[in-house]
Amino acid sequence: MKLKFVCLMALLVCVPIGAQEQQTQEPAKIAKADIDAAAVAAADAADDQEQPAEPTPEELAGKIESLTEAFTEARNVLDALSRLRVTGYIQAQFVRDERSVNETTSNTATRNLDQFSIRRGRVKFTYTAAPTARFVIQPDITTSGVVLKDGYVELTEPWTTWRNTMTVGQMNWPFGFEIMYSSSSREMPERTLMYRTLFPGERDRGAMLSGVGFGDHLNYRIGFYNGTGTSQSFDFNKRKDLVGRFGGSWGPLDGGVSIYRGAELVSLTGQVSGREFVKRREGIDVQWVTPVPGLGLRGEYLRGKQPPAPGAPVATAAATDVEGWYFYVIQNLGTRHQFVVRVDQYDPNSDAASNAASWYTRTTGGSYIFHWDANSKVMIAYEQPKRQQQDPDDNVWTVRYQYVF
Repeated sequence: MKLKFVCLMALLVCVPIGAQEQQTQEPAKIAKADIDAAAVAAADAADDQEQPAEPTPEELAGKIESLTEAFTEARNVLDALSRLRVTGYIQAQFVRDERSVNETTSNTATRNLDQFSIRRGRVKFTYTAAPTARFVIQPDITTSGVVLKDGYVELTEPWTTWRNTMTVGQMNWPFGFEIMYSSSSREMPERTLMYRTLFPGERDRGAMLSGVGFGDHLNYRIGFYNGTGTSQSFDFNKRKDLVGRFGGSWGPLDGGVSIYRGAELVSLTGQVSGREFVKRREGIDVQWVTPVPGLGLRGEYLRGKQPPAPGAPVATAAATDVEGWYFYVIQNLGTRHQFVVRVDQYDPNSDAASNAASWYTRTTGGSYIFHWDANSKVMIAYEQPKRQQQDPDDNVWTVRYQYVF
């Protein structure tokens, strides 16, 4: 009887506990299902918000037009850059000059010529707007400052085979060979004394007509210039100077004849208005690539009349007859080595008797050039100027490194 009572009580206790556990689990399952349904609904709503509306035809047309404008602008920029060419070179050097003196004259000057320096640092900008038009500007940046070397525009006619070109601005004088021969290509450090004296700076301002014809066998350059060079920005007299060269090329032989006809207004002591003097020069130049492998010869001769120096006395002021020449021997060994000999002479008064005003100067020099690569070369040069009388110690050594781009 007791055993039956105990079993009955145990059964009554267990039944509510099991029912309670079942009731507890059911709400949990319902809550989880509600959460899952809410998450799905939220995800569906987010998907609906992330999907953009379809663009209208007007919007598509606007986007295409914007892309077309951007592409056109980029193409114009690239086209402009393709018309611009940048070239140049730099010459770093050391000079040992026997004229050097230890002397402090001012903060900007010294008679000590033994110097490291940047002899030339030129960047040339050439913009070809069309096959018949070109713009060129070339500054020179050195240890002495920044100056304009070239600045001109060119117009080339397209109707004949001569390619006749009008050049206006600041440019090389079209006289002889050495003036127009680039300083980056020259085989000696500086131009000859006659050109440094008669054509200082090698450039002037004016207008020139040039052309090449007959299968590039004949060429000409002729123009009118101020005649003052680039050392001053104006011309004292109204008359302009006529300068020209007519040349030809026949295989290994090139040459030309040059003329200069002008006048210069010179200020004289006791004459405020100055006096005009004739300025006349004639020249001939020849370049020959000989049959000897690597051997080239080059020579030039000029003569003319040169006005007196400013400040000369009125009574003795007169134009003088001048004369000069040079001769090069250039021997190339392979593609890397060059040996050069140059002899040049300048006489500032070739008709006068021997006196201080007529002493000519003859300079003998040479150089060795090693072409390091296609862009750079090293030059070691020596020059020995010798005056006809009272020759000073003025021999010069130059070591130069040049890079061209």
